[in-house]
Amino acid sequence: MVGFGIAALLLQASSPVAVLAPGETLLEVQAEGRSIYLPDTAFVSVGVVSTGVTAREATDANARQMASVIAALKKAGVEDRHIRTQQISVQPRFARANPNDFAGQPQITGYVANNGVSVTVTKLATAPDVIAAAFGAGANSVSGPNLGAQDRNKGVAEARADAVASAQAEADAYAKSLGMRVARVIRVSERGTSARPMDYVVTASRSYAVAPPAPPPPPPTPVAGGQMERSVTLWIDFALTK
Repeated sequence: MVGFGIAALLLQASSPVAVLAPGETLLEVQAEGRSIYLPDTAFVSVGVVSTGVTAREATDANARQMASVIAALKKAGVEDRHIRTQQISVQPRFARANPNDFAGQPQITGYVANNGVSVTVTKLATAPDVIAAAFGAGANSVSGPNLGAQDRNKGVAEARADAVASAQAEADAYAKSLGMRVARVIRVSERGTSARPMDYVVTASRSYAVAPPAPPPPPPTPVAGGQMERSVTLWIDFALTK
């Protein structure tokens, strides 16, 4: 019990305590602030899935095709530092001797090789051309884009200001209803920030077993930027007085 008591005292000592003056009342307010901004960056996963009778055959084909895809991404304007390998894997494919042979052991009939890269497109307007270049070079596993901003703190200051204004308005409303006024702010704590898309992002994914016919060329995959919403949650302690 002594050890528990010491731990409790240390926890209390490390936690800030709201100190009220005589006649003050503590009011705790949690408020959320929001801001709207336009995304300027797209994050896309681009990969190649290849098959072969042997693992070497599948991986060799995959390596050749992935090299072409990476070269096409660079030619489309993506810098080396914005292309990062996500995964490289080789898995066997299994099948039974016949569809009705449920008692027999499945046999390896071939191999599947996967190679994927994470691509950061820093100019959102070029995202359709980058995705089209990947498809044209043989990419057959593409997902995204996830939209965002190069500045990870974009919109945070505005969202914080909105949260503070909301908390202040709520505190004033409580004080008025109690016949009191807001004397001061005792403590401010930020509980978290988040960003999410506001509008639907229109994307299309295409996968070809063979190259599409040249006339006419397919249109680039459309990417609509829409808007992003940043939110910040604050907890503010106010001191109310008469």
